[in-house]
This record gives sequence, structure tokens and C-alpha cells, in this order.
Amino acid sequence: MKKPARRKAAETNGVVREYFERVDGAVLDQYATVVKSLIHRHAGVYALYKGERLYYVGLAKNLMGRVKAHLKDRHARKWNKFSVYLTPDNELIRPLEALVLRVMNPVGNRVKGKLKGAKDIGRTLNVRMSDADADRRARLVGGHVARRRRKTNLGAVRGSLGLAGLLDRRLSLRGTYRGEQFRASLRKDGKIQFRGTIYTSPTMAAKAVVKRAVSGWKFWHYRNSRGGVGAPPRIA
Repeated sequence: MKKPARRKAAETNGVVREYFERVDGAVLDQYATVVKSLIHRHAGVYALYKGERLYYVGLAKNLMGRVKAHLKDRHARKWNKFSVYLTPDNELIRPLEALVLRVMNPVGNRVKGKLKGAKDIGRTLNVRMSDADADRRARLVGGHVARRRRKTNLGAVRGSLGLAGLLDRRLSLRGTYRGEQFRASLRKDGKIQFRGTIYTSPTMAAKAVVKRAVSGWKFWHYRNSRGGVGAPPRIA
């Protein structure tokens, strides 16, 4: 007998090609042929549910075989509904499974998803929250406290992206080259304005003056509150 032609997967630009969700587990026995025609030898991610609660998430290169196996293994009778998501059989499957495990934390999974190559920025979040609190307190107190905080912030950054958001007003800058004094301003968005042109970093603005490579962090000085030119707060 001629074997039926394999069903062509739906064309898609996404990770998931086809899927069905929260189907009663009884269909694996009562409509095994139908289910098999849809997912047999197809790779993807599957989810097992107990009622409406997610119980387990897994991946398989043969979804039909793996889901049916869970009717008899340690997961038997711990779920009664299942979903399947057909994906390309490539490197995307495992990261996708890991992400779902971390987000949903199903009770039936013994291991937590590992996000290979990803960086945990939780500590960075905590540090920046602390910095935001210090900035807010300095603005409320004002005076020398605010000036000291501004100087600390400027000394900790590099480039206009780091300078963005540190100031609540423009900051006057001075630079001297061959006995001539040049003026610029640091805008609130962290960019430097010099002679009507906007530069994305102090170094680019300084190069516009000296016409060669130079450190903008050493060239520019800021205008202090007493009207003089202050020592460079690491922006100069």
C-alpha cells in the first residue's frame, strides 16, 4: 500500500510552525491515528496541564512518541490536557524550552531552564536603583550636595550615552588650544554642542577644535557655580 504523502508544514517566518493547545489527553487513545498524522516525527515543544494549571514543559524530535510516553512514565495521571508547538528541528528548540521553564516554572520539571550565553543583570538593576535614589536625594537637598553628586556622576561615565540624563540643565564647557579659548555646552541628552553643531561625544567635539585625535575627557572643562573654570570632573 502506498504511504500517504507527508503533510507539508505551513510556511512561517516565526519559531512555531503549527500548534494546538490544551487538548484532552484522551484523544491520544481515541483518535491516535488523527493525532499521529499531525505531529508524528515532528519536532517541537509540548506542555502538559492538570486542568488549567501548567504541569510540565518539554521538547522532542518526535512529539507523538514523547507525549504518549508520558501516559505511562512518572508523569502518568498527573496531567489530563496537552499542547504541542511544532518548530523547525534546529538550535532554536532548546533555548525556547529553557525560556518557558524559567517563566512558568512548572511543578513537574526537575530542572530550571538555563539561558546559555545570557547575562543576569539583576545586580546592575540594583546598583542603578541605588544611584537613582542618591540622585533624587541630592536634588532635594541641593547646594553643595547636588554639585558633588553631579561631579561624581560625570566622573563615572564615558561617552554621551553615559552622560544622557545626568543633568537637569545645560552645563557650560571650556577648552583651550594654542592659547585660544573655546566654548561648548553639554546638553541634557548627553550630547555636546559646539559652534552650532551637535556631537555625540566629548571627544568628537574636541577633535572639531584641534583637527586631530584628542581625548575630549581631558580637553573640556566645566563652568563651576562660582563663575570660574573648575577642575575637570572627568568630563574634561
